[in-house]
Amino acid sequence: MKKLTIVLCAVAAVVLTACQDTAAPIQTKVYSFEDSTAHATFKMAAELPTGTDKVSSAIRSKLLDLIDDQLGHIVSYEGERQFDAFAGDRGDTEAFLKYYFDKSMDILARDSDKDARDRELYMTEDPEMDDAKRAEVLSRMPGWEYEFGLTKEDDTPRYVVFESQDYVYLGGAHGGVTGAGCLTFDKKTGALVETFMDEDCVEDLQPVIREGLVGYFASDDGEVTEENLDDWLLLDDDLIPLPAWQPFPSKDGLVFTYQQYEIAPYAAGMPSFVIPIDKLEPYLTDEARAILK
Repeated sequence: MKKLTIVLCAVAAVVLTACQDTAAPIQTKVYSFEDSTAHATFKMAAELPTGTDKVSSAIRSKLLDLIDDQLGHIVSYEGERQFDAFAGDRGDTEAFLKYYFDKSMDILARDSDKDARDRELYMTEDPEMDDAKRAEVLSRMPGWEYEFGLTKEDDTPRYVVFESQDYVYLGGAHGGVTGAGCLTFDKKTGALVETFMDEDCVEDLQPVIREGLVGYFASDDGEVTEENLDDWLLLDDDLIPLPAWQPFPSKDGLVFTYQQYEIAPYAAGMPSFVIPIDKLEPYLTDEARAILK
């Protein structure tokens, strides 16, 4: 009996430790880099898990994959890789990030310099622009900007959310927001929740999506109603799609965010709203239900 008691205590201790590990916040570190050239500025801030446990390691690995994918294709208009993936020890986070920062900076410097030369050549060939006007315009020509951001946004006993959001300006009329949006990880397994909503439920979700969008637009000027909502959107038909970015959980429900131009003009910003879980429950995927219990 004494031996059994010892075994039971040991099992209880293991279970208790597991529960404590799951509930404990994911420890992280923010890595920051910044540099600039004649025509480009690059800032990078990446917050990554530092723990060596299975969950922290799995989350960090997925986030490193994301960094490789985004910066490996930086300002790639055709979708091709701009440079090779890091071939060193991925456990050396500082070296990994410095590699992607340096390679990205090289790409930005090269392409922004070419863009500046092309603009100057275009103005040189303009017969209506004299030297003084050309010099004045060139002096006001803005450089490229790229700000890479990866931050931990929420950490609960059941899940942790990291946000991937970049700001990119490449010399056009305005900059834009890119990135992967908010990524939600299961703190029991470290797995990324790939899909929150059943993709076949779009039609059924139209009432709550429309309600959320009306609330988003109405908070600006109060002129948007259910009746005229479609006038504020850019859609091929009346069916509003689920956002390309996965929703993410908050204390009030799932947060839906549409990117610039995804369903509305640039001036509309990034339409975002919260839908209570009880309104979405029939349409949640199994992996979403697992972390929302």
